[in-house]
Amino acid sequence: MEYKREKPVSLKIMESLAKRGELTPKERQYLQQLQKGFAGERVFDQMSTQLSKNCLIMNDLLLQPDASNAFQIDSLILTNKAIYLYEIKNYSGEYCYGEEMLLKLPNFKVSNPLIQVQTTKNKLILFLKELQYDIDVKAYVTYVNPEFTLFNAPRRENILLPTQLNKHFTTLENQSIPLTAFHKKIAADFAAHQIEPTPFKNDIPNYSFSDLRKGICCEKCNSFHLELQRIKYHCCSCMYERSINSALLASIKEYQLLFPDNNLNTEMLFRWCNKAVTKKRIRRVLNTLL
Repeated sequence: MEYKREKPVSLKIMESLAKRGELTPKERQYLQQLQKGFAGERVFDQMSTQLSKNCLIMNDLLLQPDASNAFQIDSLILTNKAIYLYEIKNYSGEYCYGEEMLLKLPNFKVSNPLIQVQTTKNKLILFLKELQYDIDVKAYVTYVNPEFTLFNAPRRENILLPTQLNKHFTTLENQSIPLTAFHKKIAADFAAHQIEPTPFKNDIPNYSFSDLRKGICCEKCNSFHLELQRIKYHCCSCMYERSINSALLASIKEYQLLFPDNNLNTEMLFRWCNKAVTKKRIRRVLNTLL
């Protein structure tokens, strides 16, 4: 059983700003980091699909304990024997291991993710204690990119390299037995304490309605070069075709994402869509959201 992973809000916003505005080199680098991180999480998700219903997979948890600060978990797998916590990294290239820092050759340093995953593990253990659960917790830094090399890596059980992942999941599957009501109650308590993530505002560039390009985009390639027919649209860039209402709904949701504090109204959305569709159509699609 799996709780599906959603694209992070920060990534959605940055992709929209890249499509409708101009990003600085630093902002584009931030977008690429978000995209790479999400791609790595999707790789992990695909590999973990081999696990049966005897395991419960929960992704992108942002847990708010009653007695401490919220903390985030990339992926968590609940089995009959233990909770497995994964900090997923999509690093590529050649790195040298260090207790405090990893050195990407020739001279770029990043913090050792083992420090981060140990902190998260400690927070999870305290949270389980708060909820009065006694269950073992195992935590791993999980490197998913096949083009990642880690020189001088110690033989430690809490590091999973790309070549070890299939074996890890196979072992987990072979050892798993059906979950009990006890485990399902843990999952329910996690869900009850989960909160909605908010974007890291310091990393999101300032933007306004007037700054952004208006129009309806192709849902496949994000092109604004659309030929609108009576019911469907034809993308002149990638030849994709779908209903106009589908693209319009996507544009409305994009507006909601970028301007969550603004009320939805037909006139503003008419301007947001660059007057490409009628107000009557906008009202009809808008009614499906209200």
